[in-house]
Parts: sequence; C-alpha cells; structure tokens
Amino acid sequence: MNPKFALEFILHARNANVKVIKSALLEFGSELDISPACDCAQTGNYNIALNTEDPTLVFDLCSQFGRIRSIKVSEQNSK
Repeated sequence: MNPKFALEFILHARNANVKVIKSALLEFGSELDISPACDCAQTGNYNIALNTEDPTLVFDLCSQFGRIRSIKVSEQNSK
C-alpha cells in the first residue's frame, strides 16, 4: 500500500494527549509527525502531518478528538 495523499493540519484536541492521538492515527497511514502547534500557553494544539490512502478516515477520526483547522491535502505522485 502506497499512501496517495500527504495531509497537514492543526488539531485542537479537547481531552486527548499526543500518545493517544498517535496511537489512533498509526493504523491509517505512514510518516506520522505530531508536534505542538505553538509555544503559547494554550495546550492541546498539535501540528499533524501524515501520509495516507484515505484522508476522510483520518479527518473523521481526528474530529472525535477535537477541532481540525488549517487543512492542507496534497496528492502524491505514485511510482
């Protein structure tokens, strides 16, 4: 399975930490990267980057954790 889409977005998680989010997303793609969205006092904002076959599944899952913002979806070239 070669991921067809590269996703980048910000997740404002209500009651989930990085470990929980990462565990949930690992089965839906590869090259997962999660980092704090800023150094500000507000916690729960994460930059997420992931390569996946189905962006809809990823966004449906993440919407259960909180609000999704600043979405960027790029189609990857298949070799």
